[in-house]
Amino acid sequence: MPKKPLVLITRTRPAAKKLADKVAERGFEAWECPPFQLEPPLDPAAVADDLSTMLPADRVILTSHEAVRQAVALVGTEKLGRALLIVPGQGTAEVARELGLKDVFYPERHGTSEAMLAMPELRDVDGLDVLILAAAGGRGLMGRALDRRGALVERIHVYRRVPCDLPEGTSERILKAESLAILGASLESVTGLLERLSDEAAQKVRESPIIVPSQRIATRAVELGCTHCIVAAGASDDFMLKELEHL
Repeated sequence: MPKKPLVLITRTRPAAKKLADKVAERGFEAWECPPFQLEPPLDPAAVADDLSTMLPADRVILTSHEAVRQAVALVGTEKLGRALLIVPGQGTAEVARELGLKDVFYPERHGTSEAMLAMPELRDVDGLDVLILAAAGGRGLMGRALDRRGALVERIHVYRRVPCDLPEGTSERILKAESLAILGASLESVTGLLERLSDEAAQKVRESPIIVPSQRIATRAVELGCTHCIVAAGASDDFMLKELEHL
């Protein structure tokens, strides 16, 4: 019976640890190797002032678990809770509710920008104030689409993705593995992973199955030389693991 592949996890902690535990429960060996870490904004007081000025808004889009955590840390739940809140999926909604936010909506499937844009709450937004809380460089598609729909879009970076070294020995572990599977959390995570590996290890990653949460990310990954991209039904752990179990 062929040995199960080594699973590379590109999510950042704490989400990475939860996913790694689920991967291990299914009999795979997990290796956490996010190419960046998440940190608060450089000037939290200034960002908190900007956010307070923008609230309340007609719609507030919180793009990730970390966006929820940092937004609550910056201004608290009372100000955020006055708006209709939109998040990528059930996992992010659970984080929001655990922190005391109640009026939270998310797409039934996927968790991609495209799925969020298809939600009824974001279809007819002409003239509405829409606030996107994200990290620099993330969810740019959403802002452009909402702008075309006539929304008054503002974006605030409530956290940062800070590049970091991969865990020591990552390239060597990849080369030693009989086979690989990569759980690509985002385009930035796939790109960052390839950039930080040795040339030989990066090529092995390109030739291995890479599970990604959207066709858009898969298309970009192919442009980076990846030859076996698998598009999951969404970005949640369950959707990604379902595809992993089919390998």
